[in-house]
Amino acid sequence: MFTSLIQKASSYISDVPNQSSTPTDRPNKAVLFRTHFRLPDSQSPLQEIICELTLPSGDHYSGKLYLSEAFLCFSPSPPSSSSPAPATAGIGFSLPLCAIRRVERLHSRSYMFALAITTWHGTGAEGIAGKEERLTLQFVGMRSSCEAFCDRLKRALRTQMSEVKNLKILVESCYSEYLLGKDRDGKREEPDAGLGMMFKYPGDARKLRDRSKMRLWAEYLRENGRNVTLIRQPTFHKLVRVGLPNRLRGEMWELTSGSLYLRLFNPTLYKDTIDQFEGRHSLSIDEIEKDLNRSLPEYRGFQSEEGIGRLRRVLGAYSWVNEEVGYCQAMNIVMAALLIYMSEEQAFFVLSTLCDRLIPGYYSTTMYGTLLDQRVFESLVEKTMPILWEHLVKADVQLSVVSLPWFLSLYINSMPLVFAFRVLDVFFLEGPKVLFQIGLAILRINGEELLDATDDGAFISILKSYFSRLDESAHPRSDNEKLRAVTRFQELMVVAFKEFSGITTASVQEQRAKHKDAVMSSIESFAKRTQIRNLGPESKRLKADELSAIYDRYHSTIYERQLRLQKIAEELERYQKKKQTSSAASIKSTLSTGPLGSSVPSPVTTMDYDTFREFLAGVTQWAIADPVTPNSESADQQSQTKKRLSPSPLPADHEFLQRLFRRWDTDMKSTLTLANVVGGLADVVGKRKDLMSTIAYWFELYDDDGDGRVDREGILRISEALLFVTRRSDEERVLSAISGFIRRCFEYADPDRHADPDDAQLLDLTDTPQTPTSPKAEANAALNPQRPLHITLPTFRMVILADETLESFFDIGFADTFHLLRSSNSPPPPVAGYGLPSAKGIRGVLDGLVDEATRVAAEVRRRMEEPVEDAGDDAEADDAGKDADLLKGAEAEAGVPAEVPAKSAAMEVRKGPGPDGNRRSVSHSAKQSEGKGVVEFEGSREVVEV
Repeated sequence: MFTSLIQKASSYISDVPNQSSTPTDRPNKAVLFRTHFRLPDSQSPLQEIICELTLPSGDHYSGKLYLSEAFLCFSPSPPSSSSPAPATAGIGFSLPLCAIRRVERLHSRSYMFALAITTWHGTGAEGIAGKEERLTLQFVGMRSSCEAFCDRLKRALRTQMSEVKNLKILVESCYSEYLLGKDRDGKREEPDAGLGMMFKYPGDARKLRDRSKMRLWAEYLRENGRNVTLIRQPTFHKLVRVGLPNRLRGEMWELTSGSLYLRLFNPTLYKDTIDQFEGRHSLSIDEIEKDLNRSLPEYRGFQSEEGIGRLRRVLGAYSWVNEEVGYCQAMNIVMAALLIYMSEEQAFFVLSTLCDRLIPGYYSTTMYGTLLDQRVFESLVEKTMPILWEHLVKADVQLSVVSLPWFLSLYINSMPLVFAFRVLDVFFLEGPKVLFQIGLAILRINGEELLDATDDGAFISILKSYFSRLDESAHPRSDNEKLRAVTRFQELMVVAFKEFSGITTASVQEQRAKHKDAVMSSIESFAKRTQIRNLGPESKRLKADELSAIYDRYHSTIYERQLRLQKIAEELERYQKKKQTSSAASIKSTLSTGPLGSSVPSPVTTMDYDTFREFLAGVTQWAIADPVTPNSESADQQSQTKKRLSPSPLPADHEFLQRLFRRWDTDMKSTLTLANVVGGLADVVGKRKDLMSTIAYWFELYDDDGDGRVDREGILRISEALLFVTRRSDEERVLSAISGFIRRCFEYADPDRHADPDDAQLLDLTDTPQTPTSPKAEANAALNPQRPLHITLPTFRMVILADETLESFFDIGFADTFHLLRSSNSPPPPVAGYGLPSAKGIRGVLDGLVDEATRVAAEVRRRMEEPVEDAGDDAEADDAGKDADLLKGAEAEAGVPAEVPAKSAAMEVRKGPGPDGNRRSVSHSAKQSEGKGVVEFEGSREVVEV
């Protein structure tokens, strides 16, 4: 889980621009465009052109006009990795195409092309009364470029007409719509502007001059549009800096953060999520319940069931939509602050924007985003205040002890709420750089006192005292009345944005990229130690370096497979797009990405069967598939893509691997965790593993019902597994040992006494002479389905110990085929006796044995449907005397003691009539003759030599 979050952290941080990196490491144009204008991840720049914007007020601005799938954007400064701030902090607009009522072509003498755009609300003071004011866009460029832009705009406008119904739902929920329209319609219901409407907003409204701010904002909105059609001018930035009015604060947070656009295209997502998961429980829901009463308890709204209910619903809905993040520490504090000023639905989308874009990684299990920004903050303190930094180092004062809560709670838990919300006003407008500027200003203002602090306690006490006096005068003894009126908070804001104006978005991103590797390495090392320490008692049987290697390979295998599957999906998607003929369908598909604007796939933390095969192929040679002759026939596009992106080496697929997977899956979830893999490997290669334990392990693999017995089919499957594991052996003795294993298992197998109740009598005291048993019937007794047999663990152990080769394999050979301590890119080295083949002949022999064993199993199944012939038939008795030579090897199968040569093993199976009219005999033999390995099929007289 830790590593999957680390991988997602890297994917987020790799999108951060780095001035010192190569161009290939920088984010692409689409990422810069979305970040600059705070648009959903489905948007990308389709067309751009230089133009001059003329507002109804007569103001002129030069810049670039951008067209995406659903937005028309203008900004004087183009999106780039060196941009000091996002477009929301500057002049321009981000108009949804569905909010444009009309576009007209104008005749201009000085410009080749000019467009007049009328928005949903119109602009200018007369727009409210019904007179439509228009934005004028005058293009600068070649005629072909202007024509292409206009043509693309026309098609995009037609595509977005279906979103008008969502736009109507959105604007009705905005307080600015009520503010400017209440004079015309006194019956309009006031939109939900947060818990503050019921429990009052924090602070004294008179001291905050809330009415004056509301009048200024109403005037600005009348002249420059509102909510989705708002145009940002220099006055907009000033109004935000002096503090937002209480009832407009939630809407402006939503607009400047970009979450308003997510809500526009997903108007029912929140309600649908609440309805779908109502009454359901999860680990995140349980954690949320624990923290509900600890969320801003000083605010009266969260001492009531109304406030607690809203907080519970929003946090629960987000945990279901983003199950990877779920619920994390400090998320309740931020959400409680949002709910004071906005509705549940607004807060839901703002939280998703915070977690996915503005401060990714802050609210996660590892808090990698917060830790990275702590390293960046320390580097900025060292650079801007070297004397204070040197003192902190000498006094061993940990700066992160005080600064980490600042960043994690966005100063909400550190400052009085009134001032913390003023910080949030600028944070949503300008981005995360504000957190660094405010933090540096706090240290600069209190620098002299902090130089006297000798421990963490004194350091915290000084800053806590400062936060409690933010509303006091910064210069109480000054003779200047205006200077005495300046509060400590106002001083803090001036120092933050003037003295530390050099802290820009680009500089913060550069520092993040610089410290990314060190932070990721630290998190990964901590996560690795934590997971290995919590693996359980099974891990004690493996060495520390082996556990480390298993951890690395486990997570790398999962991650590489996920990347490979993602690439295959992207290749197939591109292939399917080539077949599409409708451009409208293509545009619509770009809007159907994740509802929360996150394009990063959720990482997988467990291992399915296919991933398990790839894992074993990296640590064992026998788990690698045999080379296949390439097919000359042309395959379809999907097959070619999957083949090209298939893992290397290609893993094998065998029934033995399936049994291993089920054995290791102790939780019965059809997936393996790291603990399952470690436990499974400990059973195989653990340092206290002995011969008897390995034999018992193999026996239990094939004891399907757990009754201590392995039947006829299980014996054949064990032999197939032995052939599979040792199929790359170049020694004849391995083949001979497996052949002997099959023969001895059937020789010493026990009959199933409960299968025939009539045979349960121990002694037959009758004087009736017994009819001689047919030799052929005796020969086929082992394979007769009417007389089932089985072997037990003692029998299996005896058969293994009877052969020196098998004993060696179960003692050390099987464990030695696992190579845990090696480079992840190097193939497993061959093991003596079980390594790669030096010739192709042994492969043919092994394939022949496997095929013959399969054929024998099929013969057994056929016998289940045939009547058993009378064992006392006279003709059979006569034939038995003639076939005495052939029956010598079968006497052991009938239970007659016989002396078996040390280096000769045979198993006969009689089935069906032979060429002489009698029953046909098929014999499997594995002999050593003049140093050659021989498999002889006597029925067809086919001999394969090695």
